[in-house]
Amino acid sequence: MNKKQHIFYLDFIRVIAILLVIFIHVSTVDTLKHIGTTDWQIIKMLNHFAHISVPIFFMISGALILNSPKTLSLSYTWKKRIPRVTIPFLIWSIILPTAAYLTSNQISDHAYWNRLKFIMSKPTSPVLWFMYPLIGIYILSPIIKTFVDNASMKMLMYATSVWLVTCSLIPSVNVMMGKDMKHVFQISPVSSFMLVGGFVGYYILGYILSNINPKKISTLALLVLFIGIATFGNFFSESVPKTFDTNNSYYVTSLFIPIMSLAAFVLLQKLGLWIKSSGVKSFFEFMSPLVFGIYLIHNLVVFYVEPWFFKNIDLRGIPATFVRYFIVIIISTVIIWFLSLIPGINYLLTGHTRRKK
Repeated sequence: MNKKQHIFYLDFIRVIAILLVIFIHVSTVDTLKHIGTTDWQIIKMLNHFAHISVPIFFMISGALILNSPKTLSLSYTWKKRIPRVTIPFLIWSIILPTAAYLTSNQISDHAYWNRLKFIMSKPTSPVLWFMYPLIGIYILSPIIKTFVDNASMKMLMYATSVWLVTCSLIPSVNVMMGKDMKHVFQISPVSSFMLVGGFVGYYILGYILSNINPKKISTLALLVLFIGIATFGNFFSESVPKTFDTNNSYYVTSLFIPIMSLAAFVLLQKLGLWIKSSGVKSFFEFMSPLVFGIYLIHNLVVFYVEPWFFKNIDLRGIPATFVRYFIVIIISTVIIWFLSLIPGINYLLTGHTRRKK
């Protein structure tokens, strides 16, 4: 594929991924109410489907960064790439709890200062957890790049297989075991399989998928795999809630998430390559640079929109979820677009600068 197509399909997937992330956070409140109703079942299913978004973001990073020769430069990594994500992350890590602290009584003085004091070890806002593994992977990217450049496709497949088995398959089997058999298949941490563990597996997987021809893979087979695995995974998570955990490793330790994410990535890859409309391409190319900023701000928008909506809008069920969803998307996008126009501020709050054409 040519370079323009390659860039566009990643722009396309990135925008879809942020829309799914926002849906997760907007619909979470609806997964906790009216449990057992039809609306609850539908929203919960859609919420579960949207969990492909986080793995897809890591796969996009792998596809971009591991294909870039600049990644081998330690100077570029530390002077350009890491600051571009770390500086906005740190600033928003202060803005988000400060806004909540100043405009509501949900955070005490002690809790507020503790959030800021322990920023190195835990996020000041729950949605910012994603940044910790992302920055870690950015730091490791020159090492991983050196590996993938010198590895055959067979070796890369071996690495991702080790990751899938040790970090996803075996933990999933453990969860399925009865009480007396709990942790029978748990691998000791000193085995050090985390070398290819965590989100690094998605990172390498993104690189692999960016170097194959998706047109050779059956769209129907991918759809069946995605819908089948996602549907079963949703009902499994209802019956075995232990698959969820507070550190979000569910994205790795559940076997369903990696499989459905892989299928979804290739489906979106195929769709992105299929799109020819210049108008559609222009929209996604406009949105793509805003995605990081939208991710950083959207939960603050949710924080203010949800109570206002429940107080002033007489709407319930699925329509209410989607109205809130579109409100959050629009407000978040408009704010970040406006910030992206301000020199200096655009880099500090969105990680990007507007280049003159």
